[in-house]
Amino acid sequence: MKILFLPLYGIGDTLMTTPALRILKRERPEWKVHVLTMFKSTHDVLLRNPCVDEIIFFPLLSSRWQGLKFAFSLRGEYRITINPYPSNRRDYNILAYLIHAPYRLGHEYKQDNFKELNFLKNIRIMEDDSLHNVEENIRLLELLGIKSREKLPLELHLSPEEIAWGRRYLEERGIEGFLVGSHPGSSLFKYHTAKRWDKEKFKKLFDIILEERKDARILLFGGKEELGLREEIRKINPERMHVIDTKTVRETAAIMKNLSIFITNDSGVMHLAAACMVPIVAIFGPTNPGWVGPWGVPSRVVRLGLPCSPCFRYSPKPMICWAKRNYECMRKIEVEDVYRAYRSLTRELGI
Repeated sequence: MKILFLPLYGIGDTLMTTPALRILKRERPEWKVHVLTMFKSTHDVLLRNPCVDEIIFFPLLSSRWQGLKFAFSLRGEYRITINPYPSNRRDYNILAYLIHAPYRLGHEYKQDNFKELNFLKNIRIMEDDSLHNVEENIRLLELLGIKSREKLPLELHLSPEEIAWGRRYLEERGIEGFLVGSHPGSSLFKYHTAKRWDKEKFKKLFDIILEERKDARILLFGGKEELGLREEIRKINPERMHVIDTKTVRETAAIMKNLSIFITNDSGVMHLAAACMVPIVAIFGPTNPGWVGPWGVPSRVVRLGLPCSPCFRYSPKPMICWAKRNYECMRKIEVEDVYRAYRSLTRELGI
């Protein structure tokens, strides 16, 4: 039996399928589990995962014609395809239909379900607003006769050589002590910049932490498109703040393995830190921490809890402040709120 997991857009979404992959491989060890990825970054977070028999990388978004040819090349290869959660986009559903496995599994969505052609999957389960994305993916396994409510962590498998590289990266730059990682940015996709906490507040928070702990160092993570943001934040204390420059997501993870704590916006990098088993303080506004909050690690979520928040739902539409309050849910989170969560978590952990 060959089963194919269809691609998800981001690093975080892909990592949130790994507990389901673990359960599937344990319960059906004779099945061949393949995963299709369309970005190098999502391919890399699954590399070396023992629950995946084959990772297929194809840049589906680069050419519609090439994507069609690729989909038709997979017809007859798989008995089952799975559209993991969340994949409420017609492109993913058309891809499942074109591959045309006899059993095409996935969710029905409460928003834009018919418009996004979810009926092209012939075995579906209704999304549950009360569940985390990890739990939604585990719940899909019920359609295969596998029932589980386990709280397994996210998985990212680094080799001993990669872990040693991460330690060496820090040693060569003299970065040691109480290492506080942070991702002050976010994806640019669908106006997800609205999930970013104010950079000036990040600066004030880091200033407090550095003043309070003389052994602290701040490590700023993110992509090339956020380099200017990270460099600007670093200016408050260039000696004790470091912009982390890596070429791959696996290099980033190898460095993250050495962190004491991670303070972050809601982002794929947050989930990468969770997969590296780093305690997390996460700042949330329009998105729902009940769906995408830090999973499997000690954490604190900072949010205002406005009546209109969270408002973001899974659809192809860009993020928008439906209440027309200019993302007050993020703007009015104060430095004291995040610092209080940070101190609560460090006290709990005894660090």
